[in-house]
Amino acid sequence: MGESENGPADHGSAGADPPLTAEVLADLQAGLLDDDAAARVRRRVRADPEADRILRALNLVRRDVAALGADPTTAPDAPQEVTARISAALRSADAPPGGSRGSGSHLARPHIRPAKVLPGIAGVCAVVATIAVGTVALINAPAPTPSTPATAEHITVSTPPPVIPLSQAQILALLDDSPDYGPLAGPLSSPLNDPSRRASCLTGLGFPASTRVRGAKPIEINARPGVLLVLPGDTPDELAVFAVALNCSAADTGLLANTQIPRS
Repeated sequence: MGESENGPADHGSAGADPPLTAEVLADLQAGLLDDDAAARVRRRVRADPEADRILRALNLVRRDVAALGADPTTAPDAPQEVTARISAALRSADAPPGGSRGSGSHLARPHIRPAKVLPGIAGVCAVVATIAVGTVALINAPAPTPSTPATAEHITVSTPPPVIPLSQAQILALLDDSPDYGPLAGPLSSPLNDPSRRASCLTGLGFPASTRVRGAKPIEINARPGVLLVLPGDTPDELAVFAVALNCSAADTGLLANTQIPRS
């Protein structure tokens, strides 16, 4: 996504910034933008609720696709008789009518009957259409509405809005210590101690995988454990602060809260 015949799309070129299309947001999510372009896009997303909603939908699709690929039950091995029939059909497509193999050029480019090609193309198109429809449905789905009037027994105490549980001074103090991603073992062990998992998390947040984490600390927001990450901000005098889930990755950051603070 985001590529042309001449290579990856250049979202960091001089001039006006491109519209926050799903393509641009997907490039941000995949870490394809350069540092300056990614910083500009992240800054614009924070001020654009619609772009933020699209980015969250893309994160959800990416997470679901990753979970589907990791589920061994979603794609069982084809039965042996099925693979045998497919192999036989491919071999028969190599032979012209009458059993004669013909010239060497015919061997290099075997004739495949349209009747055999069209079902395969239709199947691929069906898969692509399903993914596209699912993504559009996620992006355009209206907010759910209650089917019946609320009664006293259905009213519950709302969860407080997620906020970073540290003051600006406490966050800046993290810059003086080595990043603490949480325990290495135990029920609350943090996969972010693994550099490869940490790089995947940074990519999911829209940063290059090699971005230096300026500070980190285990935290809890609304009874959910996470890790606070202090990263370079959109400008040299700012810091970006993210609270993410312990299993933050490119497929799903588990973003709990985020903010920007001045560097001093």
